[in-house]
Amino acid sequence: MYREYRSIYGSSIARVYSSETNTWSSLISIEASHNKCVYFGPSTLVRNVLYWPSHNWGDNILEFDLDTQNLTVIKGPPGVNYSDNFQIIQAEGGAVGIAVLSYNTLQLWQRTVNHRGDAIWLSCKIVLLRNLINIPPRTGRKRECLRLVGYDEATDVIFLGIRDSVYMVQPKSMQTRQLNVTHSPNYCYPFTSFFPPGYLQK
Repeated sequence: MYREYRSIYGSSIARVYSSETNTWSSLISIEASHNKCVYFGPSTLVRNVLYWPSHNWGDNILEFDLDTQNLTVIKGPPGVNYSDNFQIIQAEGGAVGIAVLSYNTLQLWQRTVNHRGDAIWLSCKIVLLRNLINIPPRTGRKRECLRLVGYDEATDVIFLGIRDSVYMVQPKSMQTRQLNVTHSPNYCYPFTSFFPPGYLQK
């Protein structure tokens, strides 16, 4: 299966390609709330729903249900200072969540349904990253801040970059690992490869 998303002329458009039937679905569209260019970051698959964070559309999040082929816009947690440093993640129990990076603090949110049947956001955890990773001290007037540069939905790992370093952070256990890189990237696209049993045996 292949999914395509694009924003054009104030509308968000999505469609799905099936490799089994070699066909595309019909175009599914939704009107944008602002008549301007909207940038959505890389998607995150939570169960069978795709989510795109908007990086210049306030707290709006694009949601595409692969089962119903329904495209909607949902609101992110209220009162959060949105910037480029937030990412859709998979929260506890397979729910959709958001990781928001504000300077050197990581805020984790989870979307749930209250007793009235309304979808709400709950603050799950606030983590002071200075306690977990080696953040360089401030030099002169320049403040060295972490950036959220990627997320791996398969292993539930957040990638944080600063200067020439990238750190992997597991939100549930808060275990960290520093990667060997030559510079801090603008964005990480993690992938996993595997070999069948006996493939490497002579």
